Amino acid sequence: MDANRSSEMLLEASFGPSATGRFDFTLAFEDAILSILPSALFFIMAPQRLFWLITQPRKVAKSSRPILKLGLISVYTVLQLTVLLYWTLGPEHTLQLQTAAAVLVFVNGLLLLFLSHAEHTRSVRPSTLITVYLFLTLLFDCVIARTLWLLGGAGVIVRLSTSTIPIKFLVLAIEVWEKRSILLSQYQYLSPEVTSGILSRSVFWWLNPLLKTGSGRFLTDQDLYPIHDSMVAAKLLPQVQKSWGSANQSKKNALAFSTLWATKYVFLSGVLPRFCLAAFKYTLPFLINTTTLFTEDLSQPDATGWGLTGAWLLVFLGQAISNGFYYQMTYRFVTSVRGSLCSLIYCKTLDLSVIALDESIAVTLMSTDTENICHSAATLHELWASPIECGVAIYLLYRQLGMAALAPVVVAIVATTAIMRLAKYIGNAQKIWVRGIQTRVDVTASVLGSIKEIKMLGLSDIVTKMIQDLRVRELKLSKQYRRLLCLQIFIGNNTRTIAPLATFATFVIISKSTGQPLDTTSAYTSLSLIYLLSDPLVVVIRTIPYVSAALACFCRIQNFLLSESCKDHRLPLNKSNLSEDAPLDRSPRLATNSTLFELHGLEREPILPPGAPLVVISDASFGWTRGEPSILSNITITIRRSYFTFIIGNVGSGKSTLMKAMLGEIQPFKGSIYTGIRNIAFVSQEPWIQNLTIRQNISGISSYDRDWYSKVVHACGLEQDISELPDRDATRAGSAGVSLSGGQKQRLALARAVYSREKVIFLDDVFAGQDAATEEHIFQNLFAERGLFREMGTTVVCITNTIHRLVNADHVIALDENGHIMHQGSFKQLQSDTNYLQGLDVEQNDSVNAQDKTEPLMNNYAAASQLREPDREAESPGRVLGELAIYGYYFGSVPLWYILLFAALVIFYAGGYKMTELLLSFWTSHANAGQTTNDFYLGLYGMLSGLAVIGITGAAYFFLITMVPLSSEVLHARLLQSVIDAPLAFFSKTDVGVTTNRFSQDMSVIDTELPFALVDFAVNFAVLLMGAILMCVFSGYFAATVPPVILFCWLLQKFYLKTSRQMRLLDLEAKSPLFTQFLDLLQGLSSVRAFAWEARFKEKYLELLDESQRPYYLLFCIQRWLGVVLDLMVAVLVAIIMVLVVKLRSQFSPQFVALALVNVMSFSQSLAHVIQDWTQLETSFGAVARVKTFCAETENENLSSEISLVPKGWPSRGHVIIENLVASYTPGGKPVLCDVSLDIPPGSKVGICGRSGSGKSSLIASLLRLLEISPDSRIKFDGLDITIFPRQAVRAAVAVVPQHPFFLKNTNIRGNLVPHGQQRDVVERMGGLDSPLDADRLSQGQRQLLCLARAMLAEKRIILLDEASSNIDERSERLIRQVIREQFAGCTVIAIVHRLGAVVDFDRIAVMGGGRLLEWDSPHALLARDSEFKRLWNLGSS
Repeated sequence: MDANRSSEMLLEASFGPSATGRFDFTLAFEDAILSILPSALFFIMAPQRLFWLITQPRKVAKSSRPILKLGLISVYTVLQLTVLLYWTLGPEHTLQLQTAAAVLVFVNGLLLLFLSHAEHTRSVRPSTLITVYLFLTLLFDCVIARTLWLLGGAGVIVRLSTSTIPIKFLVLAIEVWEKRSILLSQYQYLSPEVTSGILSRSVFWWLNPLLKTGSGRFLTDQDLYPIHDSMVAAKLLPQVQKSWGSANQSKKNALAFSTLWATKYVFLSGVLPRFCLAAFKYTLPFLINTTTLFTEDLSQPDATGWGLTGAWLLVFLGQAISNGFYYQMTYRFVTSVRGSLCSLIYCKTLDLSVIALDESIAVTLMSTDTENICHSAATLHELWASPIECGVAIYLLYRQLGMAALAPVVVAIVATTAIMRLAKYIGNAQKIWVRGIQTRVDVTASVLGSIKEIKMLGLSDIVTKMIQDLRVRELKLSKQYRRLLCLQIFIGNNTRTIAPLATFATFVIISKSTGQPLDTTSAYTSLSLIYLLSDPLVVVIRTIPYVSAALACFCRIQNFLLSESCKDHRLPLNKSNLSEDAPLDRSPRLATNSTLFELHGLEREPILPPGAPLVVISDASFGWTRGEPSILSNITITIRRSYFTFIIGNVGSGKSTLMKAMLGEIQPFKGSIYTGIRNIAFVSQEPWIQNLTIRQNISGISSYDRDWYSKVVHACGLEQDISELPDRDATRAGSAGVSLSGGQKQRLALARAVYSREKVIFLDDVFAGQDAATEEHIFQNLFAERGLFREMGTTVVCITNTIHRLVNADHVIALDENGHIMHQGSFKQLQSDTNYLQGLDVEQNDSVNAQDKTEPLMNNYAAASQLREPDREAESPGRVLGELAIYGYYFGSVPLWYILLFAALVIFYAGGYKMTELLLSFWTSHANAGQTTNDFYLGLYGMLSGLAVIGITGAAYFFLITMVPLSSEVLHARLLQSVIDAPLAFFSKTDVGVTTNRFSQDMSVIDTELPFALVDFAVNFAVLLMGAILMCVFSGYFAATVPPVILFCWLLQKFYLKTSRQMRLLDLEAKSPLFTQFLDLLQGLSSVRAFAWEARFKEKYLELLDESQRPYYLLFCIQRWLGVVLDLMVAVLVAIIMVLVVKLRSQFSPQFVALALVNVMSFSQSLAHVIQDWTQLETSFGAVARVKTFCAETENENLSSEISLVPKGWPSRGHVIIENLVASYTPGGKPVLCDVSLDIPPGSKVGICGRSGSGKSSLIASLLRLLEISPDSRIKFDGLDITIFPRQAVRAAVAVVPQHPFFLKNTNIRGNLVPHGQQRDVVERMGGLDSPLDADRLSQGQRQLLCLARAMLAEKRIILLDEASSNIDERSERLIRQVIREQFAGCTVIAIVHRLGAVVDFDRIAVMGGGRLLEWDSPHALLARDSEFKRLWNLGSS
């Protein structure tokens, strides 16, 4: 080889990295960094990965693909061996690094053979290690091959090295080939994200099938991919429980750190991509500097320009991929945090004491607080990344401008200090606002759960005003928070505006002494650095308040988790603390109630003989709150196995409290409870009905046994009821059983208890709502000698007010009014030893063997009706996808000039902010003109910056303080009115969780996410638009790219939005079952714990949580898919600009090139913000779409003909006429009442009786216009047809006592007694009425008496009583009868009665059956002949 060749090789042996005489790296650098380094890393990592894979099971089916893989890798390895041999033995002079590199590459080829096969057979996705290694070295091999071609021409080694590149490409192509089609069946369910390779995940390619599906049709739950295993709730819950359990729970922010620690691995997975993103970002000022110098110096070769083009493209591609990976890991973290907190809150609720239970707090924590935490968790990485970026930017800026770099530092310090001080106030303001939200949601949820009673009582208008007033108050509370946010926006956004002004002003001042001019290169490089400084600074400024608010939410959740748990203070029953015959005195050894002896230690229930004690209470006192007088005092009782124990007492005597104590729900103030049982079938006084099918409610968590199911249904008297339902036992019960009558709900809850086959059953007054025939049927089939309870040896504890049923009792416990036991023993002893039964009728007139009368029907309804999944939403979510209509609906809630003013202020800001960059180009072109010119341009710069400050501050304040509260108030009012005006049938087919979700989740989105996303989007979009205009200033050629870019964006958004909007709606709707199940739990918490169903309920909730996580996480991923696509578009625009610079740089001014490049950089940042804001905005509008659709599609019960004014004082007499009444739940639906005609004279007392489900409640509902009446039917009050008046006016014209008492929340006793405000002078004379009414502290009977008092004070002429005496004892019933006789004298009283002994007070009796009027006469006349009423009378008490 000649001297020149030797000299060249000597130069190439130096590390460089830049080669001499060409735009390239040296061979030594390329071999060391581009070949040896990646090969060495692969050589180290591959064996470890291989050994791990060997321990894994096979995951793919056999196919020919491994043969193809091994064949290609073998060819590649042979070629690498050839290269190695040539480098070693060939004639060419070889660098030692080249030989070492060739050896490593060959060895890696051999490793690749084994690793590829193991990855293929034992991994569900393409190998990340192999893919990264092949992809990077493929790019590096191209660089090395280029260098070899430039140095050695077309030599053998060059051709050999080049030939390895296409083979390596083929190996890479087959390695990234996904294996989903050949996975074994147990791995087929996995998400495409799990089975996709790293290249597919880097650009979200795995989402393309879902996006294509969404753009072509409406998405369903089945289209959504499964949740990633790392985010499954069943995995997250143990992790966060372990972390929380090991933390110092009394420490402030303990829960926040515990949650972060539990999700630390997924959090740390976002660190590397975030670091890479920062690294790529901070190469841009260097590229701007170099490119500007290249444009100024026309002597530099074009190769330099092409190298810069490649560098720009590489940086923007790196930014796109790093950004994608970073946000994907971030959203995994956010999803994990949500799953951890929701499951933790739910588990605590399962364990919550009934004393500490507050439904509103639990619901708010799971919705509003959790969402706020997740919102801030998405920016958590910025707390460490942004300060690092700021430090780097300050250092680089100092290198450019010297001491002038201190100006933005001062601005940054002032802004950060201000925001740190502001964060505390923002957190406190948000707490106040959230409390307002909590109050509104709590009241709204209670209203939705009692909507039937509200309509019956005529309280619709009052409730609507009350909730809307709470909404207005809540929005007023939010204004302080919004003002602070406006101040935050002022500090954050104006930092970006003021920092450049402060920097250049400082530079001008310093330049007076130094004489340093502001040239183009330093000016625009500095400007880019200032932007890179201000962006993370703004992020920090915005993140700190979010984190502060999140910590406040964490604090609320932490307080909830630390609230009182339901500690079961019952002690295990054993011979050491119990005699065989009676309970002993409290054992001193157990007096401490040590948790070591609590029931939790009772692993297995002992097998006890009949009559053996099961529950023993020894000298115990009970109450709900310590420090208050005991409700029960000195209680000593024994519940024995297989005995029927009946508990009786007057209203408010503490019967239900005693039962709750035996269930372990209440801690004794003194004394002890011993028990030998864990699982108890409990039926509460208020039936707990889930919004499931009838069959699902009965079977509970048990498997379906057809024969046993039929037997239970018959025994509980549900056969006829089920046969009359539209879908039989597949009919949904509705939220809280709204589609069922009171008696049906009680029997359904009873059937669930019987079906469970538990050995012990507690019944709390479950027969209160039953008619005499049904009650007799149930007693004969359950309590009689041949009843199911006797057959199974079931221990029954039953609270009852039905005295004549005490003959069935083995043991009777009687409580007096002060909560003491006045008697316990047999029924005969109660009769002979006490005067408790004095004056009460205790015998049945005539007992009919109901068991012999009817035989269990074959469960043809069960066989005929297939169990169906409940329909959550009748309409597909896609049906609400309007585009402009949704935006018009939202903006239509405010005046048009509001919108125009807001838009003008935003344009004002964008123009002032971006024009400073154009001004800078003119300034730098006159850099040498003197100090006067500097002062002039600095003044203009300051003026434009001032306009920008005014614009952004005015826009934020006007929008957040004026527009948003008004819009939120209007939208809530529309939604609320639609719900209140909905017919009763709507609530029977719609989950209360679905409707509650609209008032909580949707309103929260409209109040918080949507406004801030809209402000950010408007501002950033305006800035982006101005940046695009400034880029076009650089070159007319570049302006030609604008139409294709606009077309591309338009097509992209059409393709993207079809899926994105549906995904957001699916996300919102997937949360509804969570709310429904959670509300079901809150309503039946005592029942769930009594049945010991906590584990199954938790399992079901975690399943629903995973279902809701799917659209939640996929929505984030789809948003990042859009971000990656647009980032790649920006990379193309950068390439176009650089091509124009390289080819036409002589035609361009360096100032305009620098302006274009700075705008490209800021365009990328602005586009990233716009993408984030747009995706948040358009998905937030999903909540608006749901509200719009709900208001548009929900039927209104009020008809257009019901507009007549109600005469004053109507009805004044109380004359009621019903003619040919045919009524149904829906217009044109199946009639529930047929041909009912009644003429009720003024002042009459009418009793309505019949078996449960016979149409009694439907008749009352028709009088209150809750049902739809056929056109030929007439109902008249005082001669006026009620169908011509508004329904609310009709309901307000009568007084009603509903079967289920309803009271206004957050209202005192006076407000509940006189909700309409009338007759306040009457209650002014009554004391204690201004105290808040806590209905939970009242027994069911006390609540009904309070409702009766409300009816008395209403002073109406027509009184409707819907089983008003169903939950009270016989003495209290006589009091009610006396009240009806005396207080309602002269009033028309229409009452549904089950206890027929009360009908002697009635003038007429209407007997209903099958929705028809069977009999209508005086009670004496009906008893005098063979009538249906007489048969009912004979079955009931006299």
